[in-house]
Amino acid sequence: MGWFRRSGDNRPTLVSVLKAGASSAAGAGALLSPRYVLTCAHVVTEALGKTQTDTEPPTRSARLDVVLRQGTQCHRSTARPVVWVPPRRSPRSNWGEGDLAVLELDEPAAPSMPAVVWQDMTEWLKVRAYHGGGDPGTFADTEIKAADDWYYYADADLSGASIQHGYSGGPLFRQRDLTVAVGLVTHHVVNERLSSDRQVMRRTLTVPWQHIHDELVRAEAHDVINALSDPLTDTGNVPDGAVDRLQELFDSEEQLKYQADRLARKLGLQMTAEESATAVLQLEEELAVLLFSEGRALATLDELLTEKVDDRRRTTLKRLVAYGLEAEGVRLLSVREHRRLLELLTPVNTAHPRLLCQAARHVLLLADRLPEWVRDGAVPEERLAAAVDDLDRVGADMMPPLLRLAVLLTAAVTDKAIRGKLDAWCDDVGRRLGRDPSLLAEYRAQASQWVRSRRRSVTRIVVDLSRNDAVCEPYFCHFWRVREGRAPEATGISAGSYTAEEIGRLIHGLAGEQGDGGDEPFPRIDVVVGAQHLHMPVDGWTASTGQEEFARFGISAAQDCGLVLGAEYQVTLRLREFYPDTESEKDRRDNIERRWAAGRTDPLVIKDGTKLRVVYRALRDEHRDASWVVLHGGRDFREDLLKLCVALGVPVVLWDREATDVEHAQRLDSIVGGVALSDLPEAVRSFRQDVYYDESRTDAARPAVVWDDPGMVLPTPPAYNDPPDAVTNSGRMAAR
Repeated sequence: MGWFRRSGDNRPTLVSVLKAGASSAAGAGALLSPRYVLTCAHVVTEALGKTQTDTEPPTRSARLDVVLRQGTQCHRSTARPVVWVPPRRSPRSNWGEGDLAVLELDEPAAPSMPAVVWQDMTEWLKVRAYHGGGDPGTFADTEIKAADDWYYYADADLSGASIQHGYSGGPLFRQRDLTVAVGLVTHHVVNERLSSDRQVMRRTLTVPWQHIHDELVRAEAHDVINALSDPLTDTGNVPDGAVDRLQELFDSEEQLKYQADRLARKLGLQMTAEESATAVLQLEEELAVLLFSEGRALATLDELLTEKVDDRRRTTLKRLVAYGLEAEGVRLLSVREHRRLLELLTPVNTAHPRLLCQAARHVLLLADRLPEWVRDGAVPEERLAAAVDDLDRVGADMMPPLLRLAVLLTAAVTDKAIRGKLDAWCDDVGRRLGRDPSLLAEYRAQASQWVRSRRRSVTRIVVDLSRNDAVCEPYFCHFWRVREGRAPEATGISAGSYTAEEIGRLIHGLAGEQGDGGDEPFPRIDVVVGAQHLHMPVDGWTASTGQEEFARFGISAAQDCGLVLGAEYQVTLRLREFYPDTESEKDRRDNIERRWAAGRTDPLVIKDGTKLRVVYRALRDEHRDASWVVLHGGRDFREDLLKLCVALGVPVVLWDREATDVEHAQRLDSIVGGVALSDLPEAVRSFRQDVYYDESRTDAARPAVVWDDPGMVLPTPPAYNDPPDAVTNSGRMAAR
């Protein structure tokens, strides 16, 4: 670690390894990462109540109490040993070797507790150690004087605190930068005799970091080593040529240091006074690492320099920024642009809770997969920054997703002041990115059309479901919305495989957009399925856990408060097709249209015991115009009758999905009795609401409805190649 430090706070995180059953410390430790602590093996044995000379590894069930302190913060956790390097004799050192251990914390440290940054130990470094008790006033200063093949020896002046028992396992921090350590305290050399001018000794045995790292490699502690990598010194993500572009960008070392310091302060970092001889990398190399590891660094440097450099260096700067197109994790926005956008989006999200998800769904129309929050329909304030980060990425698009989102929001918000500030933000970002103003003007015109379009009421949401197996999830889905007076349109949700819970959330998000503070009714939900899936219990799928709903009111709902699709919306099933041949399917469609046109809205009730051939004759003769059939009876009886009804073009069929015999017929009486056909979907929804949210009604009906209205046009379905059991002739449904 040389030029940049992640925090201006120079206080280290102090680690205490406590004795079993006591509050006193067996020794200290070094925080390697939020999950791992490095200490000495003899500290662990003492903490477990053994003698320090015991080299037996701890059992897998062993747990130690560890306390982390950083300033006024205190973090307590238990930890288990995951790396064990016991003390061992060595011909290379009179004092032996090894004596290291790594502990894994059960509860990771908070992000505000910085881990140690390591450098190799060299002679004549001035270092500082802390007692395992964790009191910052116990610091003891010493100096690295000499080295043998394993230990480095440190001698201290005869003033201040001395390193003694309880300091073992603690890191030796550089006095000039207490976030950087060079090794561990292992033992102090004890002088038992009376003091004299020839006998006083303050000598400490220390293990240098380079030996510690070698031991971790030898122990194959890969997870620990990977957790050590400091992104500010890891050159693995720096594109070839980036350092060369940086050297071309600055005319002198002084200018490089000046701009690097400005950038560090913008990113909340601190540039140290470290001489290049002791830094891990040269300044331009570490700056390149910073640009491609800190997400907003590259955009922030671009913002700092774009208007300050001449044309030649501006070209070099844009070439450097272009490396970010392929770099993972590089963000589109600078620190200032990001902060300003969040300040503007917070009141927009409060005034229009569902607007952000609607706009994001439109922006991501062709995306392979939508972020989870888009499905929820609304974004809570505490998740707003994370939602922005999902879209804040660099790409080859002339209009990046986040800029398109901001343009859509600008066109849709009602507050003129916010609209003006969002417009100015879009102009500033477009100018910094080098986008032609005419491109922004063109997209603003498209955004205005989108706003006019979304003001039309959504009357229906169509979900086409299919799956390979009649029992197992997931389902293969397509989603459309139907606006008043318009043909079905894509929703922006990618077609693909989803679980029942994911489908419920997506439908809930789409349907909820219509109820965004207005008086418009929620849209109908058409679930299009194959003939073999008419018993699919879509109405019982979870629409939302309810946590998000209550969170909007400041209520933390820990108990089960889920919302159910069929209780929230009018959910009906619709048959994709019944006959495999086109001619028979066309006849069935003609029968559906004829039955609707006849206008007979009283139900034909069919009960168990009625002969199948009798029903067949009735639906072809005296009830050839019946548009509504109610099925009662056992499951097998209903199964055959349901197939017969849909095959003969009966457009509306109602049955109790859980009924087992004719005695259950009365469970549907409250729906069937006196309800008009046009009111049936709402009557079923109301019934489901009463049943699903009343836990005492376990024996109530579970109504299922097939509703096939030719006036409610279905979209052209996809040609199903996956899953294989689905139809492939899209023309059969396109005509509907």
